[in-house]
Amino acid sequence: MRAGIVFNPVKLSREQLAPQVETAQPLDWSEPAWFETGAEDGGEAAVREALDAGVDLLIVAGGDGTVRVAADLVTGTSVPLAIIPAGTGNLLARNLGIDVASLRAAVRTAFEGEEREIDLGELELEAPDGERSRHAFAVMVGFGLDAEMIEATDDDLKQRVGWLAYVNAAGRVIATLDKVRVQVRMDDGRTVRQTVNTMVIGNCGTVTNGIVLLPDAAVDDGKLDIALIRPRGARGWLQVIGYIARNNLLVTKVLRRKGRLGRQRTGAALGYGQAQRTVARLEEPRVVQVDGDVVGEAVALRATIREDALRVRVPKRRTLLGPPA
Repeated sequence: MRAGIVFNPVKLSREQLAPQVETAQPLDWSEPAWFETGAEDGGEAAVREALDAGVDLLIVAGGDGTVRVAADLVTGTSVPLAIIPAGTGNLLARNLGIDVASLRAAVRTAFEGEEREIDLGELELEAPDGERSRHAFAVMVGFGLDAEMIEATDDDLKQRVGWLAYVNAAGRVIATLDKVRVQVRMDDGRTVRQTVNTMVIGNCGTVTNGIVLLPDAAVDDGKLDIALIRPRGARGWLQVIGYIARNNLLVTKVLRRKGRLGRQRTGAALGYGQAQRTVARLEEPRVVQVDGDVVGEAVALRATIREDALRVRVPKRRTLLGPPA
């Protein structure tokens, strides 16, 4: 058995990783193969090289962009993916319960964790000039507040203060965020026309700093979760904040996990939906983000789900031991 380790040296160096890998790797495994990502392709060449080398486990140490590239390329192979979170958001790792604060714990999960099959989203965009592009996503895509915030985030500030740089950017863009008329169709349902300023399509529900944005989302339910954010003035934004705050209350999370809380209800400022396929057409182009990376402007998008497309290593579930009944 042999692991292939794809690492982004800007995020995490080989010198930092190697001692942890040496400690966690099983004694009967061969020496791991190391593949450094390049800045020009988001890690695609390194991932392809690792898979071509015939590794038995693909370990990716980097941010959400590198993880997304690896998830797309490893799909359809028999090679499981392990994630060493080393970015600002680490969104897929958070949604899978991987420790984003401890390098040692993440590396141990890579070698000792259990395998889980999860879904992978696929997004097709139509640019204003008619050109089309395809993007895999593991977490969320969308336009509006999240995309504009990401585009406005200062990279130097992000290096210094992490996710707080997004808060700074959000405060600058929210006041000038324009609404757009959009036609949305989910699966074979009717086309709905609404005026929104943000649309989010997610395979996962948790975003930066553990905030739950899509409370009904599950990474392995074969569905995409959709949120249409349509506040009217300051009062509308307060309603949106109220919805999100309620979804992040501990009691709400516990009740939802135990199945005692029904599906999220649609409100005046925030609407929810679920589908395997979602098509949206915008009257005006908007910037679109894919798993935290801005990929350009679009006037139309189509998102679909690939069910159980990816095998990932996640922490082992704890077994609670107690006295016999």
